[in-house]
Amino acid sequence: MDKKVLFFTDDPPEDKTAIHIWVGKTTSSHEQHICEILERYLGSSTFKLEALPGGKLFLPNESLNFNLSDCQEWVAIALSWEAPVGIDIETIRPFEGMEQLICDCFSLKEQAYVNNPRENEKTLVRFWEIWNRKEACFKALGLGLQDNISQWDCHGDNWILVNQVWVRSVPMEHPLSAAVAIRKLT
Repeated sequence: MDKKVLFFTDDPPEDKTAIHIWVGKTTSSHEQHICEILERYLGSSTFKLEALPGGKLFLPNESLNFNLSDCQEWVAIALSWEAPVGIDIETIRPFEGMEQLICDCFSLKEQAYVNNPRENEKTLVRFWEIWNRKEACFKALGLGLQDNISQWDCHGDNWILVNQVWVRSVPMEHPLSAAVAIRKLT
C-alpha cells in the first residue's frame, strides 16, 4: 500500500485520498476540539456525533471517518474520506511492568525487535512504536484491546497489513510516538 499521510494545522488538506493528521496541544475538551476540526472539514456545524458500543465516535450519514488519541497534553486526530481510521499517540517513557507487557502482548518477532541486545538504547522507542501500531489497529476497527493481542503482529517497515487493517508509524518529534491505521478497502 502507498497511502499518503498529510499533517495539517489549520485548513484541511485538499487530497481526499490521503489520511489527514492533526497533532497539537489543546486546552478545550476532546469532543469540543474534534467538533471544531470536523466543522472545518464539513463546512457546517450541524453534524451529529454518535458512539459505537466500544465508545468510538463517528458521524452517521457522512463519509468522513475520524479517530482521536491523547496523551498528557497532546492530542492527535486522524481523518479519512475512504475508510475507518485509528490513531494512537503516546509519550515515550518507561513504566513498571513493561517487560511483562512485552512478553504477554507482543509476537515473538516484535519481542526480538524491541529487545535487540545490540540496540538496548532503542528498546523504549521500539516498544512504543509497536504498541502505537497495535492500538491504532484496534481503533480503526472500533475494538478495545483484545485477548489475542500478541497475534496482531505489527512489526515491519512502512505500511503493514495486520488483520484487515493497514498500519504504520508516523514521524513525531521526541518524546512523542504515534501510529495511524486504516481499514483495508475491499
